[in-house]
Amino acid sequence: MDSINFPDMFSTTSTKIVSGHDATLNNLKLTLLSSKKTLFGDPYFGTNLKWLLFEQGNEVLQDIVIDDVYTAILTFMPQLTLSRKDIEIVFNREEVFIKIKATNLLDFKTDLYTINLMELERD
Repeated sequence: MDSINFPDMFSTTSTKIVSGHDATLNNLKLTLLSSKKTLFGDPYFGTNLKWLLFEQGNEVLQDIVIDDVYTAILTFMPQLTLSRKDIEIVFNREEVFIKIKATNLLDFKTDLYTINLMELERD
């Protein structure tokens, strides 16, 4: 599996490509940090995490976020297999991390992916 190296996509003469586990992590970040209705041709691609992050936090909201992440991974990341209990949300002051334990079907190894959901808000 290959993926374009986002956000550092271009060099002076070519497009930068990543492959293997790096491509899986890159695609996972792109899927989770994309808002629904932003991809032309597929309005269901992405998640509602940008809107959910700034709601009043409680256990119900945490379950909604986990459901949204789980549904996006099952729908748009066929190279990963996981169960809902393998997704954890970690709050650290002003940052929110999602930890995902999933089996990568490229080589059937289990990886722990950690994604900072506040990453785009700083740019």
